Amino acid sequence: MKIAIWTLVILAALTPVVLYFFQRWRQQKAEREGVAVYATVISVAPMKRFGRTLPIMKIVMWIQEPGSTTSREVTLSSRVEPGQKITAGVRLAVVIDPKNPERIYPAGPEAAKRVVLTGPRRERRQMRKAGYKD
Repeated sequence: MKIAIWTLVILAALTPVVLYFFQRWRQQKAEREGVAVYATVISVAPMKRFGRTLPIMKIVMWIQEPGSTTSREVTLSSRVEPGQKITAGVRLAVVIDPKNPERIYPAGPEAAKRVVLTGPRRERRQMRKAGYKD
């Protein structure tokens, strides 16, 4: 009986750790193999748990995949540094998971170097003039 209880306790303790590392592995794989694009921020709201504000923000964005003419709305929950300001209209680099396009991740420094410009032609021209590469 004690062995069964300890087995359940150990499983309950290890499950979040295994899920964290699996999610982290999936994100790193998406950064290596996925398509990096810019997403336009629509709204930003702090997340709360038990009435306390967390350093995690819920960011709602529009994203347009390469080769698509329509944009879709996606939500990303991400940790934001205390001094960092994210407002509506800002364009953030994100990575689209190659296996599941519904899943997106914030782009790391290496993925941000290979961002594909999407969106209206006028907007792409302005970004090229500002030094962003296509």
